[in-house]
Amino acid sequence: MISVIICSVNKQLANQVQQNIADTIGVEWEPIIIDNTINATGITSVYNQGASIANYGMLCFVHEDVLFTTQNWGKVLIDTFKNDSELGLIGLAGSKYKSRLPSGWFSGLDILDCCNITHLDKHEVRQIMHYNPDDNKLLQEVVVLDGVLLVCPKKVWQDIKFDDKLLKGFHLYDIDFSFRVAEKYKVAVSYAINLIHLTQGGSFGNEWLNDTLLWHQKMSRKLPAITHDCIVSNKKIDKIIVKKWLIRLKHEPINTVNQFKWLFAVKIWVQISAWTNVPFFMLKKYIK
Repeated sequence: MISVIICSVNKQLANQVQQNIADTIGVEWEPIIIDNTINATGITSVYNQGASIANYGMLCFVHEDVLFTTQNWGKVLIDTFKNDSELGLIGLAGSKYKSRLPSGWFSGLDILDCCNITHLDKHEVRQIMHYNPDDNKLLQEVVVLDGVLLVCPKKVWQDIKFDDKLLKGFHLYDIDFSFRVAEKYKVAVSYAINLIHLTQGGSFGNEWLNDTLLWHQKMSRKLPAITHDCIVSNKKIDKIIVKKWLIRLKHEPINTVNQFKWLFAVKIWVQISAWTNVPFFMLKKYIK
């Protein structure tokens, strides 16, 4: 039995995913669809509100712009938690490493990143994002998750909860929640559930950057974090992450002040291998 909690801003998408869940979940469930177009608030508050009124012992926080393609995925989730008493949270994308550098969940390294999501772009072209450091495993332990799908027992949420005091928007809620859950429980990416995400990628603009800087500053003493099954060099990984995120963020509408804030936060002066990417990061928005 699963309570499915959705922060909705699009009634059509909410109705569509609700029907899709009814057709595929395979277990008793309840929809908790919270319309966030009226008295809009941050997703951390919405998720805490939804979880607080949930009737069932398993909570599924999911975006409304998705379609599940696996039949009986609810039973798969319940069985997965039953088979591992240490498991506290499941998602479909995450990483075995979280750098102290201000960045999103992905590192850009195949040995660290885990993902099982199909993106559908505006031209209805499918991009299958299947990253698994070990294809023999249907469950990969990670330290942070992406928020397209987050599933946990209600008792885990009651222990951790989403941080609606620090994070008041729509960014970093997933990294923060999964990171704090991983301090007490096992967090994992599942490859047994397939899902189509109808919106490709998120926004990494000024709001994302401000929340990212804020969260990394708060967690600086706990970072970097890595799963017990990984043996890697933090310095080498961080060099790759800086370059990856310089390339990723150059396409985003980040103002110049925030660009300098991010460069200062990653200590770009010591990231020699990334220097050639800095001009593109700073000037891309001016190049037509």
